[in-house]
Amino acid sequence: MSSKIKSGLFFGIFTAIVLISEHLVSTNIHTTTEIMGIIVVGILSGTIGGLVFVFLMEKFKSSAFGNNSTKIDLDEDEQIIFQTPANHFKGAEGVGGKLYLTNRCLIFKSHKLNIQNHELSIPLNKIAKIERYKVLSKISNGLKVQTVENTTERFVEKADEWYVHLRSLPETMVA
Repeated sequence: MSSKIKSGLFFGIFTAIVLISEHLVSTNIHTTTEIMGIIVVGILSGTIGGLVFVFLMEKFKSSAFGNNSTKIDLDEDEQIIFQTPANHFKGAEGVGGKLYLTNRCLIFKSHKLNIQNHELSIPLNKIAKIERYKVLSKISNGLKVQTVENTTERFVEKADEWYVHLRSLPETMVA
């Protein structure tokens, strides 16, 4: 089972549990049959909703809008080494977009459906430290990039792959 389907199922079941709990607390239902009905409907609707959400997100990412809004301009002698969809944390918001590694910079460009649209470029020779971290202290898919100016940028998505790519750069590029 793909990780996207697992994520959709997890999201759906979590949502169902929250909705079921809220419904049981806010209504005056006492029979086992009524409670079981609410649980079954909640799990089915939450799971279907989670899977539909994942499907729609995949459609968006592969659409012209999703791809074109995150394209970056490169200098003539600059090349993309690695790229993936990613979220960049600006405050509490995980801004969706794409993360690029070029032979010169680490670049994040948000897509247009964010509140905080932006582009971030960190020259490779300004990266002081790279670490993986757990998002919400549970999910190990975060990447922290600390610069020589002592700023920390946090990204989510494929952190293990990013860590390997960034650590494989020549020592003169990443301290």
